[in-house]
Amino acid sequence: MKKNISFYVPAYNAEKTIKDSITSIQNQSILPDEIILIDDCSTDKTVKIVKSEFSNVKIILNKQNMGLGYNRNLGIKESKNDIVAAIDADVILDKYWLEKLMPEIEKKNVSMCGGKMDEYLLNNKINLWRAKYYSQNWGNKLVSNPPFLFGCNTILIKSLWKKVNGYEEKFKTNGEDINFIQKIKSETDSQIIYQPEAKCFHLQDDNIESLSKRVWRYHSFGYKIKEPSFKKFIKLSIKQTRFFLQRLFRSLIEFDLSGITISFKVFVNFIKLEYVLLNKNK
Repeated sequence: MKKNISFYVPAYNAEKTIKDSITSIQNQSILPDEIILIDDCSTDKTVKIVKSEFSNVKIILNKQNMGLGYNRNLGIKESKNDIVAAIDADVILDKYWLEKLMPEIEKKNVSMCGGKMDEYLLNNKINLWRAKYYSQNWGNKLVSNPPFLFGCNTILIKSLWKKVNGYEEKFKTNGEDINFIQKIKSETDSQIIYQPEAKCFHLQDDNIESLSKRVWRYHSFGYKIKEPSFKKFIKLSIKQTRFFLQRLFRSLIEFDLSGITISFKVFVNFIKLEYVLLNKNK
């Protein structure tokens, strides 16, 4: 069954996962009638793979790297339908993801919905650590008006996007989802819904370096846009120290030695990355 639904995928250097992501869209029990790839100036084979494997995917190429907020706005703007779904380029959907979300988005006064994303590659202890401390879901129960919806898998009404003037494009790597929901809640009376029966899976396979950078970007850029400063460096260092101690105690209670090691390395790398950013902008 095909419906008037657009689907966009923002991608940057996603050659390892993009084929699986788009295939999972094409395998939905309810088929969208439009799929768009927004390539953010990738330097790998992302575009080549999509061109060779998917003849029906519309490809939009950015001439320079613009960031996630910009790409979300572009994907929605170029969508021909009023119902617009999106997943990240390292996410695969359960066959019934769209089928589970359509009844929610079609409810009166509901403007946006999201599903439950779990980590897929849990044999890697670093991914397991990420799933424990940075999960991208709100659990196993339906939630009306959660704090926000994780941008990795959403469906929205395009007219609502227009009403709040879209995503904030200063958010380049993350945090755009939190900011967007804040705008919806403050500027409209519409509802958002988290539906855990709409399942999807994260294909990201981290090492300690990529995990550390992911955590750093999340905290340094995700919540508020601030210029690097010594005050910011101290504030984030104190916050990360608190997080490290909490994780240390939890790992000790669970006799999780690998968790202690990962937490310590993430903490040290975070401080180093923030210090480099501080000095770079002096």
